[in-house]
Amino acid sequence: MIRSWTKTEAAGVLSRTGLDKVFGSLAGSKGVPVVVGYHRVVEDFAASAATSIPSMLVSRQMLERHLDWLGRRFRFVSLDELGARLDGSDGSHDAIAAITFDDGYRDFHDHAFPLLMQKGIPAAVFVVTDLVSTTGVQTHDELYLLLVRRLADRARKPGDLAGMLHGLGISVPGVVAGTPYEATRALLEALPQESVRRVVAALESEALISEDTFKPFYSLTWEMLDRIQRAGMTIGSHTRTHVLMTNESQPRVADEVTGSRNEIETRLGTGVRHFAYPSGRFDPASVDAVANAGYRFGYSTCSHRDAGHPQLTVPRTLLWEKSSLDFRGAFSGPILSCQIHRAFDVVSGCRQHHRITPESANA
Repeated sequence: MIRSWTKTEAAGVLSRTGLDKVFGSLAGSKGVPVVVGYHRVVEDFAASAATSIPSMLVSRQMLERHLDWLGRRFRFVSLDELGARLDGSDGSHDAIAAITFDDGYRDFHDHAFPLLMQKGIPAAVFVVTDLVSTTGVQTHDELYLLLVRRLADRARKPGDLAGMLHGLGISVPGVVAGTPYEATRALLEALPQESVRRVVAALESEALISEDTFKPFYSLTWEMLDRIQRAGMTIGSHTRTHVLMTNESQPRVADEVTGSRNEIETRLGTGVRHFAYPSGRFDPASVDAVANAGYRFGYSTCSHRDAGHPQLTVPRTLLWEKSSLDFRGAFSGPILSCQIHRAFDVVSGCRQHHRITPESANA
């Protein structure tokens, strides 16, 4: 409570004095247009948070509050318009903002798309192509669901999970003692996707999750994406399977970024210029792979950028239901202002741990 109150008061002072922009510049956001990112858009946040990673959710009502606040301060632009500002072909200097959605969840079509069309706001959707038009779900969603169920089972001791992982030849600090979210994050950040899927398979073998439970996590279909694109929205790549690129081999990364781009272009008959790094994570090798695949612009969640490819490491601010709430739980414009200007990054620093391998360091 004290921390939340302090954040609320600090945001008020920073916003009133304009220091939120100054602090953001110190954190590395000077001269970078505002790019905002979301994941799932739902009708009822509390109900969805019972089975979903809360920080990936925003209610339609809160999304509208964010958009209305941003619309009074920025001109909304498409990612292609944003790219023109980034590469210098657009010499204007007005304040602009771009809205993006990661992973390609079907609820974008149901809840966000109608709202954006109603308000005339362009947006972009970064899709995980292997899941489009399927009933498969994101690995992180399935892992979280399984861990919620397992860690809530009082018949099991905390050490049982460590034992299961040990049997798979996996040891990740912090998994056993953490919450389901902390355990999910620790596994995803430490392991290549193949190992994460082995954990998922082992958890599934204990008790399957019903198909109805997975339905809210389904991805868009190609027909939906065609409709969204024809309405003026941008479709970008988020890899084939949502791998954390810093955890994978270079051949796997190259296949993920190239295969996703080719699939979108074939299915939708359009060029793909924009790429979003899963979980915002990148290193020199993954940035090179994105460049070699032919993308013009890439988006992370970090204030710093790759010196050799600044346009392929454009910072974004990821928002969710509670990211702009004050200590009373009410929407706060000053907190949202500090978030989008990245003023809090001066204290927190980079939110990602970038893996620099000997190969990437010498690239």
